[in-house]
Amino acid sequence: MRKQYSAAVVVALCAAMPAIAQETAAQLPEVVVSDSALREVLSPGVVSVVRPDDTKGEHKSLPELLDQIPGVFVRRLAGTGHYTTASIRGSAPTQVNVYIDGIPVNTSSETAADLSTISMSNVERVEVYRGVTPARFSGAPLGGAINIVTKKPQAFSGTASVGARDFNGEQYSATLNFPLHDGHMLIGFDKDRSTGNFKYTNYTVGSLDRITYTNGSQNPDGLPDSPRDHWLEMGECNNYAPGRCQYPEYQYRGYTSDRRTRQNNRFDKQNAFLKWQNENFIAKYAYTGTERYIPTGIPSTSYSYSSAAVDVPGGGQFYKDKRRTQDIAQNEFLLGWRNTFNDDIHTSVNLSWLDRNQRFRNLDYTPTTNYIGERWTDYRTRRYGISGDLMKPFGVGSGVEHLFELHLERYWETLYTDISGWIPSSDFIKEYSRIMTRLQMQNTMSVAALGGLQITPVFRMEKLQGPIIGSRWSPLAGPTGEYDWSPTGSLSLKKQFASGWQVYGNYGNYHRYPSFYEIYGDGIGTVPGADSNSKAIQLKRETGTNGDIGFGWDGRLGEKWSGGFRLTAFRRKAKDAITLYSTPIAAKYINSGDTLTKGVELEGKLAWGNRASLQFAVTRQSGEYINGGWYYFGGTSAQQRYPGQKVRVRNIPDLAANARLDLHFLNNSLTAYIEGHYTGRTYIDVATWENPLTIFNLGAHYKLAKGWKLSGGVTDIFNAGPKQTLDGNGQNRKYRFTYYTCPDPTPVIPGTPITQCLLGLMDYDRHEDVFSMKHNVFYPQQGRTWYATLAYTF
Repeated sequence: MRKQYSAAVVVALCAAMPAIAQETAAQLPEVVVSDSALREVLSPGVVSVVRPDDTKGEHKSLPELLDQIPGVFVRRLAGTGHYTTASIRGSAPTQVNVYIDGIPVNTSSETAADLSTISMSNVERVEVYRGVTPARFSGAPLGGAINIVTKKPQAFSGTASVGARDFNGEQYSATLNFPLHDGHMLIGFDKDRSTGNFKYTNYTVGSLDRITYTNGSQNPDGLPDSPRDHWLEMGECNNYAPGRCQYPEYQYRGYTSDRRTRQNNRFDKQNAFLKWQNENFIAKYAYTGTERYIPTGIPSTSYSYSSAAVDVPGGGQFYKDKRRTQDIAQNEFLLGWRNTFNDDIHTSVNLSWLDRNQRFRNLDYTPTTNYIGERWTDYRTRRYGISGDLMKPFGVGSGVEHLFELHLERYWETLYTDISGWIPSSDFIKEYSRIMTRLQMQNTMSVAALGGLQITPVFRMEKLQGPIIGSRWSPLAGPTGEYDWSPTGSLSLKKQFASGWQVYGNYGNYHRYPSFYEIYGDGIGTVPGADSNSKAIQLKRETGTNGDIGFGWDGRLGEKWSGGFRLTAFRRKAKDAITLYSTPIAAKYINSGDTLTKGVELEGKLAWGNRASLQFAVTRQSGEYINGGWYYFGGTSAQQRYPGQKVRVRNIPDLAANARLDLHFLNNSLTAYIEGHYTGRTYIDVATWENPLTIFNLGAHYKLAKGWKLSGGVTDIFNAGPKQTLDGNGQNRKYRFTYYTCPDPTPVIPGTPITQCLLGLMDYDRHEDVFSMKHNVFYPQQGRTWYATLAYTF
């Protein structure tokens, strides 16, 4: 039985080579009968699989699908539908590689792949590799990898769907499969758009409205006789915003409610997809277009009505929400060939091409600092690549069976830039080219004498060629550009038992080169890392180690019950982590120090025949800077510390959990589901964190007639997304108001005792009121959303 299993693994691995994007389960149903079996042939490490068709009609995008995977945290950086990244097991998003059919999505023009732009309409499955990544995927990601496998063209068939949701949300999609020459063609189109104009409460305004000062005033400047409806009080005009009070819109508040409607939050996405495939060849073309406005973040430490002027209609020249847009257009093409020689040598070659255009425009630009990219940026990335794979089993039937895999690739990538505020004498260049070459090998060995113990070493070599940016002699870091051949590797152990139990362990070392985005910025609040002479501050590459150990079980619990689980402990160390460093003006990337992340994850499933199924995932993790790591987030100096406090890795929740229950009725014609998602405390700097967020979704699918299906439901039933708050243990959670009184007593403008008191002619008293403030998260999430979808399949 073990020999038959090993041979099946060999064949299934060959069929699952991502370079040709095969759907393994469809090719080998006698081997891969479930996702748990599919996991065994995809990776020697820990991998999870999610299928978009299981939730089709629920208006779920890739980020929502990834929320179901243990160890994965999805961060929507500008709110729902906008730039979205994923971290795996507490890694930075930059440490996660994303692939479509085995071809890298990550480019040097962005720090991490934007998951919000990837369509799910023509996707068969999403594979998430945590920790060890198989050799057939390019690179050595510190965190893990996400591989998106597109559907294989089939016989004549098709689908069409139309959907609507709250906040002017719309979804349309259509696909058609048909025979063409000696193969099959798949054509697909989809569109998704929304205005995202949901309502929320501005907690800063609400907190200020409830304040009563010790002098009896309820006004932000403490003067009882000041009109409450002024936008800037007279004291603020005279002392904090000189010259601005000439504008009428600043003198009159005009909008006193703490209820706000999100502005500049809309997006419009469209995708086209063509794929032809036969036994030996594949040709694929994909177009992705995204047009979106970039909403204004809500200040996390605002203590006045003026600083809380976000999402206020007609806020005026200085405080109104700036209209900033980002347009993305991407074309990609893949041509692949595969063949088998002597029945056991499986080969494939792929040629790929990518052209990506990104345009940023600040439509309401006002002259301030005029830093590089503040007004507009144009980025165009062109990448060409060739890759080849070879797979051969040997020693079949002997004491040690081998499955050898070899992956070779070379990518040429050039980024063309045009950017406002460019300084010709600086280190920054308008044409940036890189060449990446990789050689990767993997040998999966099954040792019969050890009960079929599977031992898988992976060896990688890669070389990066590119321009040197910045001075070689800078004391801050080594040069960015030329890197000679660098080795990395990993070792995996896995043991299957006849009773359905499994134990496994993985360990490896990894590295990552800084991207051009991290060196250069994007003009949307991220600026180049430059010194006072506009010279580039160099970035060293990240290095680190990653390991995990765990066990699991899959099987039956009786005549009708079946299920399984996996429990895994993980640990990662990263050196010279490249991290976004934020200041009140802008942000830039720096080598922030060494980090240690560790945790435990649990995933499982339970099914009661065809009547009900439960899936769940839980991750507990923590990350911190070690070895004297000096970095802290959000300050004015990169060397500032918090004595005695833990410097945490930011933007990873301490606890994340997801569960979904599906109930089937009327011979599976009706399916109802309820799911919950919990995100625990997430630190955004040393002393500030986002409070936990719990979301529940509810919905149903009903098969109306042959081929027709109606889906409907509601996400975030209790409207928790817009209500999420910030908290912390620092002084920035407190509002301190200081004012002075003289013996008469006469209240005066805060911080400005009257002349007699200053001259010593009168004594005066100093008073301080301290109030606790409630703050929104920087980007509130869209809350309760009703949706409906009608789909037809033939």
